[in-house]
Amino acid sequence: MASLRAARRTSLVACALVCLTGALAHCGPRREREPAVDPPTVTDTAARDPFVRARAALAALSRGQARGDVDALVQDLSLLGRDAHDPRHLDALRAAGDLLAARWRAQHTNGDVNRASEYYRAAAADPSKPGACVALQARATLLREAQHPMADAAHHDHERACTPPQVLRPEQPVARTRVRRVVLDPGHGGSDPGAIGPTGLTEASVTLDVARRAAERLAVNHGIQVVLTRDADTYVDLEARAAYANDAGVDLFVSVHCNAAPNRDAHGVTTFVLDTASARVAARVNRRDGELVADDPVGTWQVANILTGLRLSSQGRHSLALAEGIQQAMVHDLRLLFPAVDDLGVHPAAFQVLVTARMPAVLVELSFISNAMEEQRLRNDGYRDVLAAAIARAVAAYGM
Repeated sequence: MASLRAARRTSLVACALVCLTGALAHCGPRREREPAVDPPTVTDTAARDPFVRARAALAALSRGQARGDVDALVQDLSLLGRDAHDPRHLDALRAAGDLLAARWRAQHTNGDVNRASEYYRAAAADPSKPGACVALQARATLLREAQHPMADAAHHDHERACTPPQVLRPEQPVARTRVRRVVLDPGHGGSDPGAIGPTGLTEASVTLDVARRAAERLAVNHGIQVVLTRDADTYVDLEARAAYANDAGVDLFVSVHCNAAPNRDAHGVTTFVLDTASARVAARVNRRDGELVADDPVGTWQVANILTGLRLSSQGRHSLALAEGIQQAMVHDLRLLFPAVDDLGVHPAAFQVLVTARMPAVLVELSFISNAMEEQRLRNDGYRDVLAAAIARAVAAYGM
């Protein structure tokens, strides 16, 4: 009996301890439930993007507002610029230069000119890359404004890498045509040879020769001034090519290229106009670096400015009329010599050089340089002259 009473006392003590422990746990400060955290939204993600933040900072600096986050933004862009695998890395370096240049113009902060210059120089380290000429021009402009000792050298670097256009003036007055000035744009050049044929013929050499021949015919026979985006084997940035046309206020823009395809049997001539729906980019076009606009170009630093000034309503119709005229003239004239020449027609494609042009613009593919037979024809002076004459006649006829 004594042992039974001892067991009961032990049980009561244990229960008391358990109850006391529970009571003490509820006597402390009451812990509030942590609020649920919503997942980041698309807007939050965009706000963290260094390009979005940089655009906002540039807009504020242009309005004379002080910004304390410029150095942090430059550092983020610099880190992105070091990643050569990121397609935006050169845009990031140029954007960092733009920020520092804008702050210097607004506040004349010590050191910003030299830092911006270095970022621009890094963004233009490879002149064959898109945007290099934009960076070189921005650097030259900034150093000139700052009266920097390297201003003349920066101007020379820009002039050497980005050849200004050659204007051919007619020896006779313009007559019977509403087209007064035309840009002929020989594709590729310099560090960018373009497509290369089976025996080594380069697209850059063919396009320059055909453009020169067409320019001579337009100037002498039709009294039309012609602007060549390059008149030597030099590289000209894609953005600069159409910028020449926009600045000069020309009536038409004709970019001259040679076609190429993995299928070495592909042959024929074709002409392209700007495709306003990127999903319809022609699958038959051979994607060569720097020619076609990416399907999602939002990441590039200057694409918003390029697309803002684009006028597609009437310009698209005029471009199509010009393209059809050139295509018909090339096919007609070539078939007089080679009846089997394929007419591949007129097609839409998102070529960047067409996107940036603010006048009727077309891109002509002379023949397939990747095809052994057509490469040999492109080597022939007579074949090139037929192509040049057809382009010139179609341009002149468009202006009638």
